[in-house]
Amino acid sequence: MMQRWTSQLSLILEIMYETEHFLSAEQLHDIIKDKDADVGIATVYRNLKKMVGQGLISEVDWNNVKYYTKHPFSNAFFVCERCGKMLRVDVPIADQNYLSDETGMKINRWKMRFEGICKECEKCI
Repeated sequence: MMQRWTSQLSLILEIMYETEHFLSAEQLHDIIKDKDADVGIATVYRNLKKMVGQGLISEVDWNNVKYYTKHPFSNAFFVCERCGKMLRVDVPIADQNYLSDETGMKINRWKMRFEGICKECEKCI
């Protein structure tokens, strides 16, 4: 099914690809309001769902909140235990086909979470 490419969708995708960290729908909506006050939170959620479905962005669940980042994404992320900041982590074994071949199992997706203290919080200790 062909998706209609709206100005809101373009704006959301542009912000996602300019941002180097994860954003929740609410954080994304706050950024969008500065650029286009007419975009509602429901529009943000709807477009994020479409973009995840099309593989344009990736979604990670953390503490019952969905966070989004540009794609491709290795599905590995770091969470600071002090401030809660989330950062993408590039992991060399991010190829699902390689993992499937090595294990003999059909792996469709995977996620890996690292937890610790970020550089900024480490300076404050």
